[in-house]
Amino acid sequence: MILEELFLADFKNYHNCSFSFSPKLNFIYGENGNGKTNILEAISMLCYTKSFLMNTEADCVQNGKTAFEIIGDFLNRVSSKSRVKFLYQKEENIKQIILDNDRVTRSNDFIGRFPLIVLSPYDLKLTMGTQQDRRRNFDLLISQVSRVYLSDLRKYSKIIKQKNSLLKENLSSRRYPAKELKDLVSVWNAELLELAVKIMIRRLDFIEEFKLSINSCFNRIVGSKYIPVVSYQSEILDENGSADYNVSSLKRKLEASLEEKLDQEIKRGLSLAGPHRDNYIFSMNKQGELFDMKTFASQGEHKTFVVSLKLSEFGYINENLKHTNSGEPILLLDDVFSELDKSRITSIAELITDFNQVFITTTDKEHLGILEKNFSESRSFNIVNGAVDSVN
Repeated sequence: MILEELFLADFKNYHNCSFSFSPKLNFIYGENGNGKTNILEAISMLCYTKSFLMNTEADCVQNGKTAFEIIGDFLNRVSSKSRVKFLYQKEENIKQIILDNDRVTRSNDFIGRFPLIVLSPYDLKLTMGTQQDRRRNFDLLISQVSRVYLSDLRKYSKIIKQKNSLLKENLSSRRYPAKELKDLVSVWNAELLELAVKIMIRRLDFIEEFKLSINSCFNRIVGSKYIPVVSYQSEILDENGSADYNVSSLKRKLEASLEEKLDQEIKRGLSLAGPHRDNYIFSMNKQGELFDMKTFASQGEHKTFVVSLKLSEFGYINENLKHTNSGEPILLLDDVFSELDKSRITSIAELITDFNQVFITTTDKEHLGILEKNFSESRSFNIVNGAVDSVN
């Protein structure tokens, strides 16, 4: 997938601005606070239907304006063009996604049409942040290659929300007698059980598929001294994050866990069992010893791990979408090179040469010299106060 043209109207600090991009490297530079990241955020909204920075649409409207518009012209692997429009009206709080003049009413059918990988300073939260950050990252990744997973995930989330609403309401009002409340909760548990098991199995399968990709990518950046390890952690799995993939077996274990935690859920007013509580664990194998990234890794190791992780996601999507018209994802790298030494930057530049279309933001124009050695085609944009000062 290639983004050929981008138009921004009253989006953050861009009043009325158009961009024509290279199909390979797009190097976006300028001082901090001038709007480099805003370009990448707009691209993510066209592909994800939401900001990768988790900003609300209202936050993206230019000061003093009541609406914004983003338009992107894409070209897929069979040279078919598509136009995506993202329109937002602040006063009515109305968001519209329009694909080739047709309004998108089901995002389940849209996610993955324009595959995208984003790496930004925000992603350092993956190794140092919460398990919710890690689940959100991999849920989005898997959803781009599996509409079934996305559909199951949204159905499951809806049930958990309704179950939590019941538990929370009863906690404050004591509306239901104990037996009646348990019967009501059991109804929700029965509904979520099959979806929960399907989600867990898809995540476990993903971990197995992802191993080769991240090992290869990590090796090309730092060599074979360290081996990255990504595992899936759940109360119903063993310590190694594995289990019998038999649906019936997992279903029995989760059913038992739900029953065991029922009294505690009622007491706390919160759902305490299921894949919405599971975690991804990041570790590093150093000479045969396994170290937890969150506890023992240095700041440089955190950044190298996250860079490898996100670049590996490119390979995962590419492999899973290779027989579709969408093809290879677009890659956005937001301020990735800061605090990395020249050798690491060179390794990353060599690695992404084989990638599809790449967008890179930085304050240091000198990085372009390293990148241009590896890309046959490139275009650079100097951003000054929400405008393109020069294009090369």
